[in-house]
Amino acid sequence: MEQAGRADGPSPCLPVAGVPEGVREAVVVAAPLGAAVAGFGGCMAMLAASGVRLRVVVPGAWPAPHAAPPREVLAFLGAPQAELECLEGTRCDEAVRHLSFLVKGADLCAAPWCGDRGTAAGAARWAALLACSLRLRPPLVEYWVPGHCAAPQGCGEPWQRAARVPLPPGAERRKRRALCAGRAADPGAAEPAAGCTDGAPAGGARLGAREILFL
Repeated sequence: MEQAGRADGPSPCLPVAGVPEGVREAVVVAAPLGAAVAGFGGCMAMLAASGVRLRVVVPGAWPAPHAAPPREVLAFLGAPQAELECLEGTRCDEAVRHLSFLVKGADLCAAPWCGDRGTAAGAARWAALLACSLRLRPPLVEYWVPGHCAAPQGCGEPWQRAARVPLPPGAERRKRRALCAGRAADPGAAEPAAGCTDGAPAGGARLGAREILFL
């Protein structure tokens, strides 16, 4: 039997899934916003196009002064009206308490998969897991961001529950433009910004017209 994924990335033979139906309000936990765009930006674009109310939660401090304004990035995704929240609290219990309040009433919560709780992405994922379990809803999906860490013990991504979401051309284009906008304002990313064509960052083709979700 072919394995669902490898240590360096998912297999192209993953089962196909779609954006969950019947969603009216969704919470997207980002760590940071660029990671959410890279791993879930196409799905965010599709949700926004369907009229879903989006609430984007950024743990920790707001982006550095040189970073692209979050509103600009979200506008490229077709979600200029998305609500932006900064996750308060430095301790895990404070973050979970705040996030539990933010997910109340939502139909879906998306968080980055990361097995290392010592990173911002891992802490955000853990807080989302606890917040959704405390509320018994909304259902949580985890999105794959290339480069996020597995746990120090060597536990890799849970490919056995992974699925790929094909992105229609419009959603893929919006995602690439949002990625380009985020990098263009970063002095440390001059090379990708210079390579943008029609909003696509240099090397963006390797992202593929799909996103990986752990369901």
